[in-house]
Amino acid sequence: MLIAILNQSSGATGVTDADVATMTAAIATQIQVDVAPAWDRAPATVTFYNNASAVPAGAYGVAIVNTIQDQPQGMLGYHAENWGVVATQPEFANGAQVLTGDWSVSSTLSHEVLEMFIDPACNLWAVNGQGPAYSLEVCDPVEAPTYPDPVNGVSVSNFVFPSWFDPQGTAPFDKLRQVTAPFTIAAAGYANYVRGGQFTNAAGGYANYVHGGQMQQQFGTTYPGWRKAMKSPPAPSMARSQRILGLWHT
Repeated sequence: MLIAILNQSSGATGVTDADVATMTAAIATQIQVDVAPAWDRAPATVTFYNNASAVPAGAYGVAIVNTIQDQPQGMLGYHAENWGVVATQPEFANGAQVLTGDWSVSSTLSHEVLEMFIDPACNLWAVNGQGPAYSLEVCDPVEAPTYPDPVNGVSVSNFVFPSWFDPQGTAPFDKLRQVTAPFTIAAAGYANYVRGGQFTNAAGGYANYVHGGQMQQQFGTTYPGWRKAMKSPPAPSMARSQRILGLWHT
């Protein structure tokens, strides 16, 4: 799996190619050392490209931009099937830095890259044993704080382990030990889930979304107000297309 990082930001509210190359290298190390072993996956290759035409066919991609068009104002980043975006201007407007800190550009890029690595088709969900189905977003529940020891001087996102998505899972549940039970969120985390949707069994440990239900959100006790403001509950079709919605379980 190749995840290509592109810098399409510019000006005073953008970031430099040099900084993007630095954060890309740190995230590549994070996946190699931490995420891939925790999820029992072959590591993805994460590479910075300064020219979009040089990105190989079939690569996944995340672009860094100033602002994200046609999305809630202030959105920092999101990923959909095979691609994602990270916005710099909303982060800088709220005091964030480029390479360090809980809401830095680097931590947001790490967040989106890790979630793309674990669920590249953006189509997986897990049931908590009590009805709701949670999206398989590995950074949302523990969005902050970032690693206390930056990777090569770069802040990267915390992430949850497969045990977090298993109702009978056992600790540890995330890299930084911020949560103590499956389907719980850290003080500065959040989660999206569907309650009341209709699913049908399918082969291979999956199920397919059929219809119905309502997307809901849960926020930790210290989740920043400026982040909540741009997280109105999306329809299930917004980032996780109803065409490809599924249900993941351990």
